[in-house]
Amino acid sequence: MSSGLLLVRSPACCAASVDPLPSPTAEPLANGTRFRPHASPDHHVTKARYITSNDPRGYIPVYEYPLNGQWIMLDMDDGYVLWTGIWKADIVKIIDSQPELAAQLRRVRGGYLKIQGTWMPYDIALGLARRVAWPIRYELVPLFGYVSLCAN
Repeated sequence: MSSGLLLVRSPACCAASVDPLPSPTAEPLANGTRFRPHASPDHHVTKARYITSNDPRGYIPVYEYPLNGQWIMLDMDDGYVLWTGIWKADIVKIIDSQPELAAQLRRVRGGYLKIQGTWMPYDIALGLARRVAWPIRYELVPLFGYVSLCAN
């Protein structure tokens, strides 16, 4: 797969624990989070909290689900998306084509392997996903929603 796309469907699971609220929400929810996954009957999204010294909070609270051996993650507080789980291409190529993105990216190196990689704001990740992740668009519904990513 030279394109860096993950093209395998994840196993069908019940996502009953995921509320069908749009992401991102304008106002914080009752538990203080602003970002939540979209409901999807084909994906099992879970919550997790990873301790890290790479974040000023000391941890990263995420919604996550597996996709072809990678983890798709959404920071539930600030909406940053772990882009490394979506696109395996060299992030340097993305920065070269859009240098204004460099200041908005977070790179997590060291510590817990699952959260290592390049994190980017929700809106930027959505825009890039529309351009480069069309073949796996249905696998990204919990992250971006059907209408915002899959509809023409």
